[in-house]
Amino acid sequence: MKEPSPFHATDGRWRLVQRYVDGLATSVETLELEAALKQDPEFRASFLAYVQVDSALEGALIVDESSDAQTAENSITKPLKSQLIRVIGFVCVIGVAAIAFFKVSHANRSNTEMAVVGSSSSDVRWVSDPLPEGASLLEGAKVKLAKGTVEIDFGSGAMTRLHGPAHFEIISSNSGFLHYGETFSRADNEESMGFTIQTHSGNFVDQGTEFLTTADPDGFSQLHVTSGAVDADVPGLGMQRVQKGSSLGIEPGEVPVLIRIEPGDESPDFKFPTIPPPSNQDYANASQGRASVEWWPTDETDERNDLSPNSGQPELLIDGIGQTGEDLPGESLFFRDGANGLIVLDLGREVPVSTINTYSWHRSAHDPEMRRRAVQRYTLWGRGDTRPSSAPQAGNHSGWTRIARVNTDAFFGVKDEPDRPPQQGCSIFSGSDAIGSFRYLLFEVSPTPMPDGMRHRHTFFGEIDVFTIDLEGVIQSREISPDDVPSLNKPR
Repeated sequence: MKEPSPFHATDGRWRLVQRYVDGLATSVETLELEAALKQDPEFRASFLAYVQVDSALEGALIVDESSDAQTAENSITKPLKSQLIRVIGFVCVIGVAAIAFFKVSHANRSNTEMAVVGSSSSDVRWVSDPLPEGASLLEGAKVKLAKGTVEIDFGSGAMTRLHGPAHFEIISSNSGFLHYGETFSRADNEESMGFTIQTHSGNFVDQGTEFLTTADPDGFSQLHVTSGAVDADVPGLGMQRVQKGSSLGIEPGEVPVLIRIEPGDESPDFKFPTIPPPSNQDYANASQGRASVEWWPTDETDERNDLSPNSGQPELLIDGIGQTGEDLPGESLFFRDGANGLIVLDLGREVPVSTINTYSWHRSAHDPEMRRRAVQRYTLWGRGDTRPSSAPQAGNHSGWTRIARVNTDAFFGVKDEPDRPPQQGCSIFSGSDAIGSFRYLLFEVSPTPMPDGMRHRHTFFGEIDVFTIDLEGVIQSREISPDDVPSLNKPR
């Protein structure tokens, strides 16, 4: 009989097995694992051989009398993990019997209370059945809101506040899955250490803190840490440590893209917690003689799409300096108030791009609380070596690849202008790998929404830096030193 082949860390199915055995697999992951078991006999055998059990089996273990029966029986000799079912119905490694076990085990979820419903806002509107305060939430319970807020108190002592519209699922007494919407979570006692909010693009693991999580239906998720630290577990990229005051976004795709946003020290030095200041050594810097930058009108018949008459020239975005003061329009690039604007950066040739950093700075000289031109709101697109003739259109991207969506107000949870950091840095990267191979980068810039009757205001951008990877796969200019931030870009 052929011995089961071992799982490897690079095999994505192994992660599914681990999550399943831990009782953390979502319904989507369960179906994915089921399909893998159906398709691959070796994988079925390996699945059996690596099921680890942590508590005594309750009930009978059924094993079919087949040539692989003894292997199956010998492989399940340790106790089940606490979240795994107590009674296993398993027939054999071969064929539908393995799938039958899988389905039975998934169906037998624990009936133990994992969390309870806390207070709700007066304007709450339910999509799921209304849940009164104090209602028990079992594993797999779904909380769906159209509007309003509901607090959920977990058995571990963690609390998460769900803001509608949202869809949230209870995973365990110390974790939940945010399908879409926004949660604010607090886990500040010993029992809640490791409290986890899962999303479709990554998991956010508490290290004794408060943090905000948002998730879009298309898989884009964001994290903002207001106290302590959170580890973001991103498939394929390992663990990313995010500290108080910093934010991280995860753009799903073939190559997961991370978006780190941080406030600056509000000085011409542009000092951030981990993002470096503007560089004159990046690939796109004007001194290198490779790149050029220009702006495009989104509508030539509408002057609102033009640069502001008070704006500096596009070339200042690649001079490696940034602004020297907090309210200097001549040292900033910005559009007329109103419609979107387009900034196009031509790198001179197609190169593997590893990191893109953008910087903004604004605080009104007349009103220190006015920072409306500091926020960064843009969609970043990339394109290969063919010069584009138009910007991406809805439903037709015209050869452009969407790289990332940036909204720093969402990251910082800005409700009023004083909440907004006047100096902001954004770093877009993908671990130690390239985001993609591009010559053209297009920034589709949106203005800052303003109260009714006021024109939307555009951001004061001071610098764009682009870092690349050479033919040997070495990053030519590292945007964040791994020595300074040991957890960044490395599995913990």
